[in-house]
This record gives sequence, C-alpha cells and structure tokens, in this order.
Amino acid sequence: MIRLPWLLSLSCAALWSADPVGSVPTVPVDKGLDPAWVASLTERGTPTVLRGQELTYVGMPVSGQFTGHVYLGGDGTLWLWDIFNQKRYTTDKNGNHYEKPPLPESPFRQGFDLTIDGRTTSLDRKGFADIGFRGEYPIGTVTYRDPAVPLAVQLQAFSPFIPLDSQDSGLPAILCRYTLTNPGTAPVTATLRGVVDNPVALTQRKTLAGQRRNRIIDGTGFTALECSALLAQDAPPPKNTTDLGTLCLALLDGPADAQEPREATAPIAEPLEGRLARTVTVPAGGSTTVTFAYTWHFPNLTHIPKIPAQGRYYASRFADAAAVATYLAQHRKRLVRDTLAWRDTWYDATLPLWFLDRTFINISTLATSTSHRFKDGRQWAWEGVGNCQGTCGHVYYYAQAAARLFPDLEREQRERVDLGIAMTSGGAIRFRGENNGWAAIDSQAGYLLRTLREHRQSPDDAFLRRVWPKVKEANDWFIGRDGNGDGIIEGPQHNTLDTDWYGSSSWLSGLYQAALLASATMADEVGDAAYAARCRTILEVGRPRLVQDFFNGEYFESRVDPAHPESVNAGTGCFIDQVIAQSWAFQAGLPRVFPAAETRSALKALWHYNYTPDVGPHRKAFTPGRWYAMPGEAGLLMCTFPKPDWNLTKATGVGKGAWSAMYFNECMNGFEHQVAGHMLWEGLVEQGLAIERTIHDRYGAAKRNPYNEIECGDHYGRSMASYGVFIAACGFTCHGPRGELGFAPRLHPEDFRAPFTAPEGWGTYAQRRTATGLDATLTVRHGQVSLQRLTLTPDPTHRPTTATATLAGKAVLVTLAPAEDGAVHVVLGQRTTLPAGSVLAVTLR
Repeated sequence: MIRLPWLLSLSCAALWSADPVGSVPTVPVDKGLDPAWVASLTERGTPTVLRGQELTYVGMPVSGQFTGHVYLGGDGTLWLWDIFNQKRYTTDKNGNHYEKPPLPESPFRQGFDLTIDGRTTSLDRKGFADIGFRGEYPIGTVTYRDPAVPLAVQLQAFSPFIPLDSQDSGLPAILCRYTLTNPGTAPVTATLRGVVDNPVALTQRKTLAGQRRNRIIDGTGFTALECSALLAQDAPPPKNTTDLGTLCLALLDGPADAQEPREATAPIAEPLEGRLARTVTVPAGGSTTVTFAYTWHFPNLTHIPKIPAQGRYYASRFADAAAVATYLAQHRKRLVRDTLAWRDTWYDATLPLWFLDRTFINISTLATSTSHRFKDGRQWAWEGVGNCQGTCGHVYYYAQAAARLFPDLEREQRERVDLGIAMTSGGAIRFRGENNGWAAIDSQAGYLLRTLREHRQSPDDAFLRRVWPKVKEANDWFIGRDGNGDGIIEGPQHNTLDTDWYGSSSWLSGLYQAALLASATMADEVGDAAYAARCRTILEVGRPRLVQDFFNGEYFESRVDPAHPESVNAGTGCFIDQVIAQSWAFQAGLPRVFPAAETRSALKALWHYNYTPDVGPHRKAFTPGRWYAMPGEAGLLMCTFPKPDWNLTKATGVGKGAWSAMYFNECMNGFEHQVAGHMLWEGLVEQGLAIERTIHDRYGAAKRNPYNEIECGDHYGRSMASYGVFIAACGFTCHGPRGELGFAPRLHPEDFRAPFTAPEGWGTYAQRRTATGLDATLTVRHGQVSLQRLTLTPDPTHRPTTATATLAGKAVLVTLAPAEDGAVHVVLGQRTTLPAGSVLAVTLR
C-alpha cells in the first residue's frame, strides 16, 4: 500500500523538514510524477518479458568473466563475438551508443535451427512468430512459439556464474540449453542443429597461407566440432596472432547425429561451415532438453601499452577450446546447479523485481571487453569498452559489485596492483597504474576505503596484516596533502572530473576524512594504537569543519581558491558527490563522517535542485556535455547552481581544465547509483528508489540495450555502483574476520527476504516482525558461513529483552546485547560454522 505522504513528498518539497528554499529554472520543484509509477517503486511486480520491438537492442553478456564479449540477443541469437582480441566494440568517449544503440550483428555465421518433418525453422525472429525474452542475469531465457511448429522451445543461455568462485565464473564458454515441449497428443521427432562457420583467423584469412580445419572430437560426455587453422609450414610466421586459436561447438549429454564428416578442410581464405545436431523424439505432453555449448581459446590478447605481461588468463588453465569443453562436460551438473541456485536465490527476495534486475545487471561488465584478466592472473580494465585505460581508481572506487560477489578478485587487485604496481615510493597511488604517473584525491581515498571493505569481506585478517605497511604509506601521503593537519585538503586536487580543483570541498575533504577513519579502524585491528591515534587526532579537528566550512544551511558547497581563478570548481553549486564520503562510510561499516541531519538535508537538496523528470529544458539551456539522458527522460544532474552568486560560467574557470565543467550538465549512471544507495541508507527510501528506477527506465529495452550502461564508453565500470544500492536496501554489514553479519532492511522490513554473500558462502536472510518481536532466519545455500554475531533491527516500538535460536532444529546458546540505531546484537555462545543447507533461526521477544 502506498502512503499518501510519500507520494506527496516525491512531488512537493514543502513536506520535508529543512527543505530547500530556492530553485533552478530548468529543474521543476514539483516533479509531477505519475502516481502509478510511484506506486510501482515498492511493489514486487511481475517478471519483465520482452517481446516485439523490445527484442531489437537486447545484448545480455553471456560469456565468462574476463574471457571476451558475447551477447545473447532478444531472439536468442548470439552476437557481437568480441572474443578474437580485435577490440570490435570500441566506441568514442561521447557515448554515442546511448542515443544510437547498435543493432545485432555477428562477424561470422552461426546459429541454431529446428527440423520437423523435413521443414527447417531457424531459432530466431525470422523463424518464430512469438518470441519472449526474460533476462535474469546471468541467465537469459528465450521462449519460441509458432502455429506452424508443433513444439514449443525454451532456451536458457549463460556462462557458469557462481559467486565466490571466480575460477568457474571465468570459463570461455556459453551453455545453450534448449528444452523442446510437445503440447500435442502424438509424439514429435525433431532435429536440433547448431551451425558455425569456422572463425579462426577471422580478420587476416586473406593474408595467411594454410588451411581452415573442422574436426569432430568425441569426449567423455560430449561431442564437439572443433574449428582451427593449420598454417603453412613454409610460410613466414604471422605478425598478428590475436585471432589465432580454436573454437568448439559441443553437444553435451550423449552423442551427436552422425551426419558430418569426421574432418573437413578448406583453404584458409575460404569459408568452412560445420554442423552438429541431435535428433530426439518428444512424447505427447512431454519435454526433452538438448544442451549445446560454445567454448573458445584465443589466448593472445591485443597488446595494451606499458603493461609488461599480458595474454588471456584462461590460457593458463586450458590448452585449447577442446580442453574447455572437456572441463565443462566433466563439471556441467555442478556448474549448472550452482548457477541456477544463485539465480533462484537472488530472485527469491521480497524486493521489487525491477530493483533486483537493475542493481545486479552491471556485474555483467566483468563479462565484456571492458574487463580483462591477464595470463598471470592480474586484472586490468578500461573505464568503458576500449576507452580510458588503466583500471582507473577514481572510476572503480564507486563499484561495489565485484567486492561482494568475488572478493578474492578485489583483494588481489588491492594487494598486487593498487598497493603494489601502482604505488610510488612516497605512497601516492597512480590512479591508472602504469598508464599514468600521478595520484588523484578521490581515488587515493577510494583505495584505502576499499582495502577496509576487502578486509571485512575476508574470512580472516591475513590480507590486512599483509598490506598494512602499504596502507600506512598510502595514508601518510594523504596526510601530507593536509599540510596543517586540519582535516581539509587544499591545493591541487585531481579527481574523477579529470582536472585539478583548487580551494576545498566537502566532496574531497570528506573522502580524506573517511580514509583517515578507515585507516584508524584498520590500525585498531592490527594493534597499531599509535597510528590509530594519529589519524583520529586529525579527525577531531576536521570533522566539525565539514559543516562549518561547507554547509550553507541546505547543502554542502565548495570553497574557491582566489589564487587560482582559472580552476574549475563547483562553488556554491549543488554537486552530486558532496557527501559521498558518508555513502562510503556505510558501505565500509564505518561510523559517521558527516552528521546525520546535515547529510539528509544535502540529499534532499539533490532531489530538489538536481532531479528533473525531463532533462530536455536543462539540455536546451546548457549545451556543453555528453547526454546520457535524452529529452523526455528523467535524471539526476551532476551539478546545478541554485544561487545567483555562482553559476556555470564561474564554475568553468578559464584554465586547461575548463572543458571538464561540461560534466556538471550530465546525468551519469554511476554517480546516480551512488546517491540512490546513500538515500536508502539515510532513510530517504522513496527518493532513492525513484532515482534508481529512473536509471532503469532510461535503459528500457524499447529504446536501448538494458545491459549496457554507458558513460565514457560502453559497459562503464562506475555503473557497478548499482550493487551498492542493493546493499543499502538490505542494510547489510559484514565483518568476516570477526564472524559478524548484520541486516537492517530499508524496504518492507515487516516481511523481508533477500540474498547475502559472506566471505565463504552465500544464502538467504529473512525476517518477519511480529506483534511481540522479530523472527529471523539465515539459510546457507552455498559454501559455509562462519558466525559469531548477528545484528538485527526489530521494530523500533518493540525493545526485545530475550533471544532464542536454533541451528538445524537444535537449540543453540545466544545472548542479546544492544547496538546503535535501535539494533540488537545476537551473540552466539561460540563461533559457529554454518555449512550449506543449514538454517539458523532466531527469535527476539
């Protein structure tokens, strides 16, 4: 049920306490939101099934993480196929694919068809009249129906995706599970066939001498058509080996029809098509499943300048595509089971389905050509496909997805790259690693905050103890930028807006203070009391100044350095990241950085001054900038200027970074996700959901690819901030080394259920508030969870005095202790390991 005050609060600022009082001419105060749209924000809803025109732009990444880039189209065809190290999908920095999304295309012929009674029908929009697509990442489900075809067909396409298992989530493979269903009264015999044109040496086939070869491989539990190339022995070695390798089309669970020759060759400059098929008889009223798989092995990644060791990581595990097919066949049941288990766990939640879709979609960035993992295991990423190199620190510190789902990857990145390769002798961390030579203020803070997050997502403290000396060194560099120890950063401050700001701001000084707090917390945990005291001494001076120096009664401003009038600076503008440090404090489990009342006021000001239901008028008034929201679409603007004493002209400055002020006019998804999540943490649930839904609606399938959030390039890394919105909705906290988990749901706390990931396992948390207290369950579905303390948030009108618990139906000893903000700690008598399948039930009364 939607409460009327909520509906009014979304459309009328006057209902808020400490309300903003001014306005921005291009941003309406009354948002005029459709009541039905508002109501849909919290409703569970029904699964979104795309049909007709909505299928046109769909491209769900379905390759394994760091293995290349393959899309599942809305009609079930596979397209793009950027697995050959050719950077096929490089876009310019203006994000043109937002306005003009690409249409499906493939660099080589491949596909599936169905033959019944001599009639062959392609499994795509050309062959079937009625097609539906449901995306539940990592699984895309496509249904096919046509009056002329006596069988209904369902396709499930995916690469194995198992949280906490980065190895099996990084296979260069796609499973295509076709289920044929016979609704009739007589059995139907059908042949399901895959067809592929050998794609090896795809881009240089006319310049090489040799043969293209297809051959059938019979393995244990599979039959594969292997595509390869045999280069002439007397020819000079090729200068380019990026598209040389192997690809397999495999049939799992039984033999293929014996229709193809065991081996076929053709001159390398000519096409060579191969087929693999299975004939089945589907009984009346029954179903039969046939599973195909694509596997590939193109190990020679396109050279990236300044990076010494490259190549594909999967090449360190597998010799060729046939070896991948062998592994897939051997472990298929487990890989499919665990992938489906995660999909079912994720969607078995009381959160709205649109919310579950949008907050999870962007983890697919790891399965695109944005993200790479070199042969030696090191990660490296563009900001967006093919644009802005070097795993940019001030982009990726917004991302929250990988750290929660694959924490081993993030720990390795912190230790090996950020606090290793990228770190200078003075503690500065080059925010693009080898690809640049200096540090940025926001990224430096992000490295420290993420190190704390990675520690908390670890099963023990070994990671933190290993990196602690480097953490101190990085934080000391930060303290050195604060010359007088007042907690405020001044002087040149490079940041994610790609220039140096001078003066000071709540944005960058707040991040500095959050980094100090994170460093003090880590010092506590390794027993370095002196260093913790040093950090907190600066914090005691700096914290009051965040309000004194920057808060104007509504929101936090920036202060201009009069000695640098040429510098870009938001001035008195209402800037999107003004309190991001507090957002990060929630994600890292830290105490408050910014005080609650002023922070909430600032977030309300962002809604009031920066959220517009139609960016068109603002775009007409302020033309500089890239537009990731078109006229008629809503968005949260990066910075607006409510006060007449400061405007975009002043903010632009006249120096070399003046161009970067164009960012103020844009709507960038990653920043919007960050604000949406922060609003949920602070209890502004309605506004946070509205911003998150705005992004979801902008990426509606009728207009563009729902799986490609664009900024400086496609599949932009910052958009993985969306998972942080999910964390905020759950009020989830984790401290793996101490065995602590916590939940404080922001949405439907009276009857709540959602997935969680701990350092060594994942499962489902559920709670139900009762007239006398709270009933909660923690169900482990994969791996194990080591638990000492569970923090819960009962109804504030009930103060529980007793707690009881059972594990696997047997009573366990627990005690109750008070916590902050109305929460309570349920402390187990001893630290306990909960294996997969176990259920811990807690009752508060």
